[in-house]
Amino acid sequence: MSPQPWRRAAVAALAASALVGGLAVAAPTALAQPADSSSSTEQTQAPISPDQVLMMISQEYQTGKGGGQVSKLIEQVMTLRMRGIRPSRGNAVALSAALEKRPNQVPLIQALEETLTYQRKQMMRSQNQVPSGGGAPPVATPGIPNGPAWQPGNPMQQDSDTIFPMPGR
Repeated sequence: MSPQPWRRAAVAALAASALVGGLAVAAPTALAQPADSSSSTEQTQAPISPDQVLMMISQEYQTGKGGGQVSKLIEQVMTLRMRGIRPSRGNAVALSAALEKRPNQVPLIQALEETLTYQRKQMMRSQNQVPSGGGAPPVATPGIPNGPAWQPGNPMQQDSDTIFPMPGR
């Protein structure tokens, strides 16, 4: 064997290793940190429920009869909530954003007023709903004056002569 093939193989191996080494040095690495880790964790957090926000505000501001505007509004909102009328997710977001702007209470008052308005609309909608006619008719009870005509004791039903005599018969 001649030294020529070994020399070619050695040169090719050296060139290949230089190429791989150059690519390894020039290649970007994935060691960079994210730009702002706090904003990404806020976006991935689960949204806070409206009930949790209302409870936080209620515990802080409900002081009784002598409270200010915030305590009166939260009392009204909580009363409607106890009746089963929930605030919307948008209301919860507005309330939590208003809590972050404290000690300024103006955004909190506006958010509570919007929540109260939304709850009152929901209450009016629930009161104005007409039940669908899919159910059975009410059961007639004997002795009730608004019962059906076949009910016993109806004076309009008699087995004898007609109730109203017809002229000419």
